[in-house]
Amino acid sequence: MFARAVNENETIKSALNDVILFKNDCEKGEGIEIAQKYGVRGYPTFISVNSKGEITDRWIGYEGPEAWSAVALAAAADPRLLTAKKAAYAAEPTAALARSLANDASTGYDFAGAVVFLKKARELDPANADATSRQILTYMAYGAQGGAFTFDDIEAEAKPALASGMLEPGDHVELALMLHSVASRSGDASRAAPYIAGAMKASEGSDDETVQKYRKELAVSNALVVEKDAGKAVELKRATMPDDWRESPRRLNQFAWWCFENEVNLDEALELALKGAELAGDDAERANILDTAAELCNRLGNCDEAIAHMQRAVELDPDKQYFKDQLARFQKAAEEKAKG
Repeated sequence: MFARAVNENETIKSALNDVILFKNDCEKGEGIEIAQKYGVRGYPTFISVNSKGEITDRWIGYEGPEAWSAVALAAAADPRLLTAKKAAYAAEPTAALARSLANDASTGYDFAGAVVFLKKARELDPANADATSRQILTYMAYGAQGGAFTFDDIEAEAKPALASGMLEPGDHVELALMLHSVASRSGDASRAAPYIAGAMKASEGSDDETVQKYRKELAVSNALVVEKDAGKAVELKRATMPDDWRESPRRLNQFAWWCFENEVNLDEALELALKGAELAGDDAERANILDTAAELCNRLGNCDEAIAHMQRAVELDPDKQYFKDQLARFQKAAEEKAKG
């Protein structure tokens, strides 16, 4: 999206008047070494450097021309090194420094640290509290995937944001999907029900294509958690998949894992996972899908099959400790089942 916008959007063009933009492919040629040097972990990552190649700012993600340009202009306005900005913040925090350091933290996937900085920025700059709150929720969404935030953490931030009326329909949908994911991992998906129902209502009738795309995913959550109709949820989930998903090992694995996570359609999920393993393009991919099959077998009570799939996964990818740990886990489950 940025690659197209940089050539078409006047806001971005204006922000780049005094900047040299250098595009780097981090997966090819010398780009790999450059990515390692600057600690690039995700795409797109933007790094502001001085004439010596020293980092003055860095941020990850593209959230539209206005948001991107605001960050780029802020980086250009303060050309101090990140190390100097950290020292300045420690001596006397400012909202601008807090946002810069939050961006830096998020680029390193330290989303918990980024949220701490943003909360300070919100405190120091109440005039822009709404925009900062939305950014906090975004970083919480990313961090929640790695367990950095609990449902209670996110809910405490979400409630005032919802009450203020500042969230757009797309924000409602993203928040509800995030809360459903976190609530599911905590073992109580029902906690997300009011947020899912609210987001379905808030996004109803939206003509935004992105909102409608993610609303289809939310409809799956709505069927599972609000309507408690597993069959409907499975059908809606199938409808969100690409036309050729049954011939793609990655897509088959995604669908099978979704069934496992939500404890629905387990028998078909196992069939699809095994098909995905057959279609896998390499040993690493095949081992990963067999792990999904093993989890499904274990959930279905087929401990011996779970062990067999994990043994095969270990054979295919012997250097991956996770697979060995999984095998030991399933072997222990089989022993306990045998004892009664």
